Amino acid sequence: MPIFVINFKLYEEILGEKGRKIAEAAKRIASRSGVNIVIAPPAADIRLLSGIMPVVAQHIDPVESGAQTGHITAESVKAAGAIGTLINHSEKPMDIGDVEKCVLRAKQNKLITICCADSPENAALFAKLDPDYVLIEPPELIGGKNSVSKTKPEVISSAVGLVRSANPNVGLICGAGVSTSEDAAIAKKLGAVGVAAASAIAKSANPERVIEEISNGLI
Repeated sequence: MPIFVINFKLYEEILGEKGRKIAEAAKRIASRSGVNIVIAPPAADIRLLSGIMPVVAQHIDPVESGAQTGHITAESVKAAGAIGTLINHSEKPMDIGDVEKCVLRAKQNKLITICCADSPENAALFAKLDPDYVLIEPPELIGGKNSVSKTKPEVISSAVGLVRSANPNVGLICGAGVSTSEDAAIAKKLGAVGVAAASAIAKSANPERVIEEISNGLI
């Protein structure tokens, strides 16, 4: 089934109980549509929301548990209820060595891994690290009104081909500006196994409507 990642980022509109309402809406839509919706809330809200929806952490650090004040470890997000984690989001970038360490740390804790890439070439590079998914998002389109699906469909098709060649076991997700059913449908047609969205939902006056519309494009 297609996967739909909703990144809450750190928008005020999704913190605490506000995020709970969006998670509950996502749960209703996932039940109706059959789309695998996962949410990526701030670390402080993982435990609050993990009982409602499958949750992935927005980030983990390439360190083990112990004297690591301020770090976010794979063990800590797993204990809070997360089933996976984003790695190397463009707003929290890492070097390739740390990305590899995070993939390994996540796998050791049986967490689903979603490596974020800013180009088809980097998507293929990260696919060789054997994550579960690679999420490609051209940075210049993140948070904007122009989706990668409509503005740069060649980025998706190129990434699909390169990732499959690098590691056929890795699924490609695409994001950046995704906000409509058409955006999702185009991505799926081009070979993506799912999409990711953030501001289109968090900043919407009706987040449930946006979640449902994007989900419909993946069916």
